[in-house]
Amino acid sequence: MSLRSIYPNKYRRYVLHIVCWLVAFSAWAQPTPLSGTVRDARTNETLPGVNITIKGTTRGTVTNQDGQFTLPVRKGDIIVVSLISMSTQEVVIDNHTALDIKLAESAKSLDEVVVVGYGQQSRKTLTGSVSTIDQTVFKSVPRTNVGTALQGTAPGLRVQQTTGQPGSTPTIVFRGGTDFNGSGSPLVVLDGVIVPSLFGINMEDVESIDLLKDAASAAIYGARASNGVILVTTKKGKKGRTSVTYSYKRANNYIRRNPLQYMSAEDYIVWNRRGLASRFAAAQADNNTAEMNNARNQLTGAWGWGVNSGWTAPDGKYSTQLVSNSNRNLLTDPQYHLLLDKNPFNASQTDSLLYRSISQRQLEDLILQQGTLNEHYLNVSGGNDQGNFSLGVGSISDVGTLIGSSLSRMNMNFNGGLNVGKNLVVNLNISGYSAKTTPSYLSADGGGGVGGGIVQRFTGIAPTVRLTNDLTGAELPGVDGSTLGNPTYFRDKFYNQTLEQRYSGGLNLEYTILPGLKALASASGFYRYTTNDSFTKAYINGTGGALVNTRNASFTNQRASQYTYNAFLQYTKDVGKHTVSALAGGEFFESRVYDYGATANLAATDFIPWLSASTAAVGVPTSSFSSWQRLASVIGRFNYTFANTYLLNINMRYDGTSKLITNQYGFFPGVSLGWNMHYADFFANSFLRRYVSTLKPRISFGENGSINPLNSAGQPLIGDYATIPQYGSVGTYNGQPGFAAGITNTNLKWERANTLNFGLDVGLLNNRVTVIADYFIRNVYDKITSLTIPAWTGYNAYVTNLGQLQNRGIELEIRANVLKPSSANGVSWTVSANVFHVKNFAKKLPNNGLDLNRQGAVQIFDPGQNKLVWVGGLQEGKRVGLDEIYAPIYDGIYTSQAQLDERANLWNSYLPYTNKRIKLLGDARWRDTDKNDTLDYRDNVYVGRTTPTIQGGFSSNLSWKGFNLYGQFDYSLGFIIANQSYLRGMSQVQGSQNGPIDVTNTWSPENPTGTLPRYYWANYGRNYFTDAGGSTTPPANFWQKGDYLAMREVTLSYDMPAKLLERVARNRVKSLRVFLTGSNLVYFTGYNGTFPEVGGNDVGRFPLPRTATLGATISL
Repeated sequence: MSLRSIYPNKYRRYVLHIVCWLVAFSAWAQPTPLSGTVRDARTNETLPGVNITIKGTTRGTVTNQDGQFTLPVRKGDIIVVSLISMSTQEVVIDNHTALDIKLAESAKSLDEVVVVGYGQQSRKTLTGSVSTIDQTVFKSVPRTNVGTALQGTAPGLRVQQTTGQPGSTPTIVFRGGTDFNGSGSPLVVLDGVIVPSLFGINMEDVESIDLLKDAASAAIYGARASNGVILVTTKKGKKGRTSVTYSYKRANNYIRRNPLQYMSAEDYIVWNRRGLASRFAAAQADNNTAEMNNARNQLTGAWGWGVNSGWTAPDGKYSTQLVSNSNRNLLTDPQYHLLLDKNPFNASQTDSLLYRSISQRQLEDLILQQGTLNEHYLNVSGGNDQGNFSLGVGSISDVGTLIGSSLSRMNMNFNGGLNVGKNLVVNLNISGYSAKTTPSYLSADGGGGVGGGIVQRFTGIAPTVRLTNDLTGAELPGVDGSTLGNPTYFRDKFYNQTLEQRYSGGLNLEYTILPGLKALASASGFYRYTTNDSFTKAYINGTGGALVNTRNASFTNQRASQYTYNAFLQYTKDVGKHTVSALAGGEFFESRVYDYGATANLAATDFIPWLSASTAAVGVPTSSFSSWQRLASVIGRFNYTFANTYLLNINMRYDGTSKLITNQYGFFPGVSLGWNMHYADFFANSFLRRYVSTLKPRISFGENGSINPLNSAGQPLIGDYATIPQYGSVGTYNGQPGFAAGITNTNLKWERANTLNFGLDVGLLNNRVTVIADYFIRNVYDKITSLTIPAWTGYNAYVTNLGQLQNRGIELEIRANVLKPSSANGVSWTVSANVFHVKNFAKKLPNNGLDLNRQGAVQIFDPGQNKLVWVGGLQEGKRVGLDEIYAPIYDGIYTSQAQLDERANLWNSYLPYTNKRIKLLGDARWRDTDKNDTLDYRDNVYVGRTTPTIQGGFSSNLSWKGFNLYGQFDYSLGFIIANQSYLRGMSQVQGSQNGPIDVTNTWSPENPTGTLPRYYWANYGRNYFTDAGGSTTPPANFWQKGDYLAMREVTLSYDMPAKLLERVARNRVKSLRVFLTGSNLVYFTGYNGTFPEVGGNDVGRFPLPRTATLGATISL
């Protein structure tokens, strides 16, 4: 039977239409293969390992080693193209069969993935306060310490560099710190392993750095996270062919000279003699015959401007001498100069003096040098469907700008992952370094003991010093032995070297039990071995001094190890618009430290610099320390998201410590909420939608703990047995233990810190401009404190929980894509800026019976209230004033007898005279604030704070046709500095050191137009220091604003285009980048010292050098 007979004609057409529609629908419903290539928009280089997913589904793929992919799609599908550090793209499928997609580097957007404790999270659903460091700062500057890369890059983070010693670790503090003095070091976690600091991490190995700033985010680290957490993640291999990358950086460290100009040798002699005359005049007015004679005797004393008979010898310490028959031949010696000067004690006598001169520049060149830095780095990485790996090895050699200072280090880092079957993933990370650090003998860590004031102390040495023998040219020891001696003579007399090896690693297992349910387990360890050897050779203690042949030798050794074991269950489930994830498990942590050292002396020779060659033991051992602590924890996290709009995060940790007895356990929770308002229906229909693409308010509250606070010496307040009764062997029981050696506190408990954080994330103009703002209030309570107790108890102090500190602050971060490239070679310009302000308050203090339980406060007269008030220090309920400066202020100088008569009855309590009403022409006119005719501490005025009140940074990144110009700046505002180099030179320096050129502008009978207070030898008139003890607290007028803007980094780089590399290198070179970088280039500041980052008293420390770096990175 035929179809024609079955279906009439009028139905035949209907059947034909239905068949056609079915065929068309079948063709539409059948996925079509889509192929494509993903490239870097800036370099046009193909990108392996890019995630390609179909939006709203679990279907997707990853680009291969050539950046290519194939994926079945349907018309109307939206594919999402994403890669960490690159901007995510979405492409709607129409009639495409092939795509060429270009990804641009991502400015820090509001949908990036950030690392959080024990996992990762999209910033889109993040509810806590977490900052991510821009990857651009990792690329060009060779850094011996990763911490320096954080300066000015994130709000709420204070990074302070106070020395140019190679490898030195900067001070890092989150949100004002957790101690009353503003200190508190954050927890550092490297690939899941807790490490002591950022030192030893190779910048080239770093993939990302994330900062957990609020308690809710850091609560998952519990008892160790009260000061915030720094999470460092190193690079991992990507799917694709094996890549080999080599990087070389060569840097020159240029000398940052002391901007303070010192007097010439002639002025040095003249003005010190005038200073003696002023001292004599003051002593005469005070009827102090002994001091008058002392002033006369100084003229022939052992000083650089004196005329000691020993200086006529060709190897005398100084060269200044009176012309006599025996040395007239020196008048024709080009090394010597002739000076005619009035005798300070006999106006009718003119002295003829001869002297040799050494300039300030020549003195600086004896201790400063152009340093160099060389860094090599090699990385091999790759991956496939079975796993991935990345192995990086590097070396760095850094020679500092202060003689003898250096650092050499070797680094290794390995990250590997292996898929074992369908359900098990094994990850292994191992890192380590071996470092040798040598401080200059002139630095605080060297053998010479000059300390931090090297610039002030040495570049201001008496310019008449003899450093070589007049006749033979042989090197002389110089002034005052090793402290201010001739560096050419002393630089090999002190041996000091620190060797350190550190290794860390972790093994992580991830097993998929069911879809969405995983079991996680890890074991990690850390080991550090550090030794320090020092030896002092025999030397002459200054020209003409005695032979010092004690040959002190010392050795210290420290071993530290820690182990962490944890296991978790992780569950993730999507049900409609609901997304739930949870993590629960436990962790065990153990830490051990062994530290011991010994010293000895009287070795027979300089050639065996070891303890074994010494014949006298100073103390064996001189110190020993052992610590063993454990921490057991239960950890949990719960995340809930509804329609990507309503967000909830809960972190929990329950810690138990071996350091406490009755309060061993602490519970540390954190809760945070967020609302993606831009997903709400009312917002989608609002006019704001045209401008505001992201709007997310956040709120969080959490609590962290601490059990390891440090005392003022940097040692733990709580030892392993601090809460256990101990007995000593000293006393009345025949040397047998019989009484408590110290008071123990068995009720000691955790120090806690809770933080309430309000945040707002805003994205404008399709997130081309992003704003992240936070306001926080942190309360640190149950402060672990060493409390002083009455002496009649037989003890000095005991450790207890007292006191409460509060931090309040605001943070703001803005990033913008000012220009977006229209093509791969187009212009791209991104900028960012951040700022933060924080204040600390003493909310509660131990009861001491004083008003507001004040500690360390001072009393001054307040003209506004017309009464005495207590200021500074710690006062309950008030802002912490430990960094406040109160000082006397002077109103010019006495220039006439009438002015002296007007204040004849003014009593100056700071003067060392018997009659404290004595004033001479040219003396400082101190302000009598309370108008009681007495100058004392009550007349001090508020000058400022030594800690910045506002800090931040900004950056600019401009790209075009492979060229890139990057600049990073940071700033600190609202703090003051005293230039002690200047101040001591104006007053306290004596015969062995020079003074600033401003000494020549001080008043004297020979210089009555001088505008600065009279110059007294050794500050006898107290015109610059404020008390008779020679305190270094300067008057108010000598404090300066420390505000600065630092040009921290400027980099010009060029990425060779992929097509050019294909032609030149025949596909053997994957990428090539060359760059030129300048770092620590300039400070824009009104401060006249060496560099303004010190805060407080600048004593002339080892300054940060200016650095120029030339480098290249090639990938094969």
